Amino acid sequence: MARLGRTYGRPNTPWGTKVYFKPSMGRVIGRKPGVVRRSEYVLKINKQLEDLKGKSEHPATQCKGKPWREFVSCLRAKMKEKITKVRT
Repeated sequence: MARLGRTYGRPNTPWGTKVYFKPSMGRVIGRKPGVVRRSEYVLKINKQLEDLKGKSEHPATQCKGKPWREFVSCLRAKMKEKITKVRT
């Protein structure tokens, strides 16, 4: 079982990575199991999303009910509108 901030699963390749298809990106991704994925950049974005939680302005709420491809396109566009840049 995955712990918070860590990728899960056993490696399924000879070089020790877990390869899987990520629909939101439309591509195959390889991750090393157990890698902590909690950068300052990600935490700042998560904070902005938590501030919108439960409100009608939340990107996922605005896009809900659409077919998957439309939902992903809508979510990308709304995230770009709502999330301010955190990298300089």
